[in-house]
Amino acid sequence: MTGIPKHVNGGHDQVAKTIAGQLKQDGWKVKADLPNRKQPDPIGKKGRIPDIQATKLGRTKLIEVETPSTVKSHKQQASTFRRSAARKKSTSFNLVITDDD
Repeated sequence: MTGIPKHVNGGHDQVAKTIAGQLKQDGWKVKADLPNRKQPDPIGKKGRIPDIQATKLGRTKLIEVETPSTVKSHKQQASTFRRSAARKKSTSFNLVITDDD
């Protein structure tokens, strides 16, 4: 997987599963906020959970999948993840926009 796309077709959970699967295939240790998966670590004062947290060779990726109907209402959540990533060495944050479920 060369990079995390910014826009993807598909519903929220399907896109999160696809991205998590691609990362796992590429050797990342993946936690995903999906049924029957190990949950990502809480972030920030409010303990927000990113959709995907992946680690590999000392690097971490935080990924949040949003739909057009949730991107504005979850703006604070994305800001929390972006700030957390910016404060940590070797951590990145990606916001992925997908179709509504």
